[in-house]
Amino acid sequence: MRVILYIFSIVALFTVVYGGRQTVRYAKVPAASGHRGANTIAPENTMASADSCIKYGIGNIECDICISKDSVFYLMHDSTLDRTTNGTGKICEWMSADIDTLDAGSWFGPEFAGQRVPRFVDLLRRARQAGMRLAVDFWNGDMRKLLELIKEEGMLESCNFSFYKEKDMRLFRSLEPDVKTLQAYVRSRDELEYVVNEFKPNVVVVHIDSLTPDFMKKCRGYNLQVVALVLGLEDKTAENRKAVELGVDIVATDRPDAFVKEYGRER
Repeated sequence: MRVILYIFSIVALFTVVYGGRQTVRYAKVPAASGHRGANTIAPENTMASADSCIKYGIGNIECDICISKDSVFYLMHDSTLDRTTNGTGKICEWMSADIDTLDAGSWFGPEFAGQRVPRFVDLLRRARQAGMRLAVDFWNGDMRKLLELIKEEGMLESCNFSFYKEKDMRLFRSLEPDVKTLQAYVRSRDELEYVVNEFKPNVVVVHIDSLTPDFMKKCRGYNLQVVALVLGLEDKTAENRKAVELGVDIVATDRPDAFVKEYGRER
């Protein structure tokens, strides 16, 4: 079961009248989380993508963590290098010195030629300098070592975590019982009740199509923060508006720049 961790924001709205026309304005809107960075502007899971989020005032970046053969953590969504680099094969079978030479940008556009596969530590440092939070998708590797790295960089309280296996959720809870960052991906009321009882998350992630006022009320009844998944490269204006009007805390989006254009900068 997927678990993702994010921060929150409170939503409020009021009505302003301009020349007889009523226009809804929001006193505070959900925070935006850039899915793999600003991946419609720059290649996903690269420093260029992270820097684009910083440029647009996005305070949160979702990233995917994989590990090399010699146990170095990198940003990479796929288990293989083929789609987003000029390398081939599984990243876990490559040494870090070789991964560091790969081109992770040319596939997206010639202007990004030479972008490297970032080491996770480099993103941690960039995020710390910029005052950003990271939503960390944990795919494989030594969780203890990953947490040690995050602590060494002083970013434990600024990182939220995603897990895809229940055993990883349980391990995280055993290692960090006091960290209030556990968030569960849920699709139904039954799943919501299950993860609340089993893992006691602080946050839940729900696809925008599944979110309803009743679902929101149920989440708030458990004192949960809510993240709306609004993913996809097509126009998401209606979905973003629905998320804002429902009062979610975070909008996870592939188009954080479009969200900021509509609702304003967070930072």
